[in-house]
Amino acid sequence: MAIAPTDEFGNVIPPADKPFVPNTAFSSDAVLAEQLSLVLALSKTDPDLEAAWQAYLKGDINTFKAKVLGSKFYQNNNAIARTRAAAEKAQPGVWAQQLDAFKIAARKRTVTAGAKMDITKFNAIVEDAFRKGLNEDQLDALLVSSGNITGYGGDVLGDTTALKTYANSFGVTTYLNKDYWNQKSKDLFSGTVTTDDIKAEIRMKSASAFPGFADQINNGVTLDAISSAYKGAMASILEIDADSITYSDPRLRRALQSVGPDGKPITKPLWQFERELRSTKEWEYTNNARDTMDSMSMKVLRDMGLA
Repeated sequence: MAIAPTDEFGNVIPPADKPFVPNTAFSSDAVLAEQLSLVLALSKTDPDLEAAWQAYLKGDINTFKAKVLGSKFYQNNNAIARTRAAAEKAQPGVWAQQLDAFKIAARKRTVTAGAKMDITKFNAIVEDAFRKGLNEDQLDALLVSSGNITGYGGDVLGDTTALKTYANSFGVTTYLNKDYWNQKSKDLFSGTVTTDDIKAEIRMKSASAFPGFADQINNGVTLDAISSAYKGAMASILEIDADSITYSDPRLRRALQSVGPDGKPITKPLWQFERELRSTKEWEYTNNARDTMDSMSMKVLRDMGLA
């Protein structure tokens, strides 16, 4: 009977041209096969697995299984991580090729998504994720939590820009500062939120800021659409460019955030808003005001029979 070659520690050396194949006596036990492969590759670097290996050499399979399952390495690493750890020892060339492929795929994906990071730091984090057997979402979360991302472009930047436009259409831009958008960029990249989640949050903030129109806002009607008549009145009566009117304009905000005598939100009638505009000093200097005053003066003269 041929004796399998061993290394200086007494571990069986697997054939160079293929991965380790467990003893046929245990080949029907998939879990044991994985454990045996791990022990052969890692027994001299992990004390718990070394104890398992010694038990295996003595033929004590129950103790062998218990030691492996109780080891920190087994408990703290998923199946992918355990397999990769074994491959790094038994097939370092194959392991290196798989790591390179993982890095390239991660780089392509993150560049498309838009994360910007120093390549050396990026590669270190990706290798750590590879060793731990993390999936794409877990890797993204690791990249974000590292604090090494210097900014976002690509898909994340495009989505964030569109969301800022969406927020402006609901009149809540002033409530969403730079820190808010930085956090949302991180959340979008790591996949913890979607653009729909952020849109729903924006609508909620808008409904809270303009409670008189909450029902419409919650149904997806933008504040731009709701306020168009008010902006039109301001542009016409005060003779200003409608596009220059923002939600920070106190006259517009008062109209959109009106409350009744009981302190509850109300929808201000357009006629009332127009009357209020004509009572402002700004209106007195418009052509509308001069024409109105001229017309009133002419009417008075006519009534007096002087014109």
